[in-house]
Amino acid sequence: MYNTDFPAKADLPTTARLVRSTVIAGVSALAILVTVVLPSEYGIDPTGFGRLTGLTAMGQIKMQLAEEAAAAEALSVAVAARTANPSPALTATSPDTQQLAARVDALESLILELQPAQLPTVAAPIEAPPVLAAPVPVAPVQQAAAPAVVATPTAIAAPQWRDEVTFTLTPMQGAEYKLVMQAGTVASYEFVVDGGVINFDAHGEGEGQSLSYEEGRGVIGDSGQMTPPVSGTHGWFFRNRGDEDVVVTLRTGGDYQELRKLI
Repeated sequence: MYNTDFPAKADLPTTARLVRSTVIAGVSALAILVTVVLPSEYGIDPTGFGRLTGLTAMGQIKMQLAEEAAAAEALSVAVAARTANPSPALTATSPDTQQLAARVDALESLILELQPAQLPTVAAPIEAPPVLAAPVPVAPVQQAAAPAVVATPTAIAAPQWRDEVTFTLTPMQGAEYKLVMQAGTVASYEFVVDGGVINFDAHGEGEGQSLSYEEGRGVIGDSGQMTPPVSGTHGWFFRNRGDEDVVVTLRTGGDYQELRKLI
């Protein structure tokens, strides 16, 4: 039992019509693939149509970003697998840690040397009463020397930065620097660009997680603080998209084990 009559044989498409429709559909799909999909998604433009419409540039940017993200992710995961939780024994015996410890010891020695030197200048105003008993013209001389005593504490202020690196990026070149940090610690950073602008991607890896903090395009510098929620490596991937060499200076400070160059 049926509700619709079967179509007459004359109403059915012939084999030639089916073949022709299939060929037309295939040619149309191929034309769309070559003129639209390949240029806009993969930066491949065999006909030149994508260059005229701007699709090729869009596809090339997509491919470059995908390659950079894949390379940075693969390298970061590999590094995080080895250094996500650095043991105290390894960090204590590494050359970079020994150099950092020596730098801290030198800084503490410098502070200890400066502190005794400040005591006489601070105590000088205490001896002022015997001088005030002298003739009146002497008193203004002692008061004029007071501002120098106020300025001296700045000489023993602790430095803001622990590490500073300067590197040059040629056109299209990239570099990656990471801090080895424990969860919840705080690190400060600053980087400035001389000669142009750069792109950067701030991210981290550790304890089986990949984190993304911030991205910048065409910047001349940035600064702030980084507080990772997991222990591992956390830092920045820099890329020079310009046509000229640029010089980047990166400064870091705060609570971290070491600064590493990964790329």
